Amino acid sequence: MPSGFARGFSPSRWLRESEGLRQLSEGGNGQEWVLARGFCAYTVLDGAAVPARKRRGFVDMAVSRWSPFPDPQSHVEWIGDRAMVWAWSRAQVLSGQDGTLLPPPRRMLPESLFRGQLQAAGEELVVLGEGVEARAWRDGVMTASRWWPAMPDLHEWNDFRRGAGLAPATALPQAQAPSLAEQGWRPVSAQGLGETFGQYRDYLALAATGLATAVLTALLVGNLALRFSVWQVDRDIAAQEQSLEKIITARDRALSGLAAIERELALRPPAGQVELMALVSGLMRGSWQLQEWKLLDADNLQVTAQMTNPDPRAIVTAWEASGRFTEVTAELGRQANGVVVKARVLPVKREAGKR
Repeated sequence: MPSGFARGFSPSRWLRESEGLRQLSEGGNGQEWVLARGFCAYTVLDGAAVPARKRRGFVDMAVSRWSPFPDPQSHVEWIGDRAMVWAWSRAQVLSGQDGTLLPPPRRMLPESLFRGQLQAAGEELVVLGEGVEARAWRDGVMTASRWWPAMPDLHEWNDFRRGAGLAPATALPQAQAPSLAEQGWRPVSAQGLGETFGQYRDYLALAATGLATAVLTALLVGNLALRFSVWQVDRDIAAQEQSLEKIITARDRALSGLAAIERELALRPPAGQVELMALVSGLMRGSWQLQEWKLLDADNLQVTAQMTNPDPRAIVTAWEASGRFTEVTAELGRQANGVVVKARVLPVKREAGKR
């Protein structure tokens, strides 16, 4: 018996007899009917001249011409270039005992496939669930089949044999009564792979759907795992960014404080007042007297002095040569022997290596 998993992908199997339907096995993918041989007609077709890709159409056309039913459906089993064909009336099979139309199953298969085995050659009588089937075999192909509702007599048996191209017999063969098998005999050949695929088309489609679902599920799980990993990375990055932001904020504050300090230092004169007075005193030659000392701003100094015979050019040269003043100007004052000196004070140049 198939496992629970296999049953989930397999149809439930029912035997369609003259009295109605009888369930044979459970399944989860619709219904599959095994048709009693009494519903079916049988023939063999030669497809040697038909390309494999066109054999399905060839069988459909042949069945529509040969079948005794106005609404034929069929099942085909290929062995090499020969097709064993069972046909039945769709309306008859789907008609219930009360005249209602039964829901059509996913697939219908003839009972013959589930009773007995393939034979290389010979003739046999097979007892079915309803009636008896005569079979003639040649080269592994069932070349002829006939059904009777009851065991045939010798005359009916020989009539079958003559139709199969066989000589009359003197007695009926021993009838075989095989039980209904779970799996039918399904001959497969290179030429019949297309037909076999067609028979299993529904199962293959379902299996493909299941496989696609499994793949999509795996992709979804993988995608979720990837998203979780990305979330973890983003979280770590966010934490690092917070730490980095604190560092950057502290650095900005330090730089801002340094800039403020530098602005304050910029307001400080390049040299102290006492230092500048001492320096100017050394630069003024001869006798002189300071009348006014004015620091115009942090960098600019104005000195008004009284001295004997002031020489503006000599004063400018001496002040700029000191290296502590630039942009030096010297003008004679309004009073006799007065001179006004203006200069920009330079910061002290520190020696290399000293801080």
